[in-house]
Amino acid sequence: TIFIESSMPFDPEFITGQVIPLPTPFERVIALAFERDYIHHSRHSLLFNQERGFAFVSAHNIDGATLSSAQFTRRKFDEDPQIQPTSLQVDNNRGYRQSQNGVFGPNPWDRGHLARRKSLSWGNETEASIAELESDLWSTIVPRHQNLHNDAWGKIEDWMLKRVESDGQRACVFTGPVFTEDDPEHKNGPNEVPIRIPAGFWKVITVELNGAMRSAGFLVWQRDYDSEEPLPFAPLLEQVRLTTIEVLTGLTFPTLRSFDPLLFNLQGRRRDTSTSRARETLRRQILSASEATQTNDSEIREELLLKGTSPGTAAITSMRDIVL
Repeated sequence: TIFIESSMPFDPEFITGQVIPLPTPFERVIALAFERDYIHHSRHSLLFNQERGFAFVSAHNIDGATLSSAQFTRRKFDEDPQIQPTSLQVDNNRGYRQSQNGVFGPNPWDRGHLARRKSLSWGNETEASIAELESDLWSTIVPRHQNLHNDAWGKIEDWMLKRVESDGQRACVFTGPVFTEDDPEHKNGPNEVPIRIPAGFWKVITVELNGAMRSAGFLVWQRDYDSEEPLPFAPLLEQVRLTTIEVLTGLTFPTLRSFDPLLFNLQGRRRDTSTSRARETLRRQILSASEATQTNDSEIREELLLKGTSPGTAAITSMRDIVL
């Protein structure tokens, strides 16, 4: 078991001139949190749900100017020594794609990182190596459907890293599962302690853009990908208001609400009405893409993407699919 002395966990003042605090949990969340407070590691902090065995939220910073092109360590999953007893954590022997002794499995549940290894691998090599290892602690791992893990979730994270790395930006990132009363129970074999699979996952990234702060929130549902032919994905379709994430998770982002371009503009007029219409049209078009030629589909999607990402995202990012 690794033990790493905490030195600089999530830093609220990581973006110069700004204070981005950790999410504020409602009492119903605090009541289930390990020791009723955040746990801090060298480059990430987390609030651990000791009833479910997964984190409510993981928080970390990214320095795009010093992101490493390669990781310094090999993946090595391990118990988080700060959470005792360690049996509170869901590990390799409780429901992931293959049980530790290899008797049961495989199943579709990948070991999904809440804090992606690469997003913690920046700056000093020694510190980055420690942060990479910490990202493999079971306290920040969740069962994520392999279709979701390999497609939608990866695309959101790829967009995020490309965004901060291309501009050398600093970012604050919050990530977590969505827990519901209807989450299905799962176990690989009769002697395993069952786990309950989170209904979905969310991510919030906050960056500075042209002198103004912006936060983008994303929400994906596991059921959309638990099939042989999962729904097609574009990050645009999964961007939601931060208030939606707050309602679903019991975590609040008071400071970030005014940074959310999907909510309100300075005059108080809702900016997302036409965006929502464009998203619905775009989703229908993507689902029926096989009925159109590739050229026509590409043209239609491009037009809808521009409408769905108003105002002016094309001038902000080459991907033209996220509102910032």
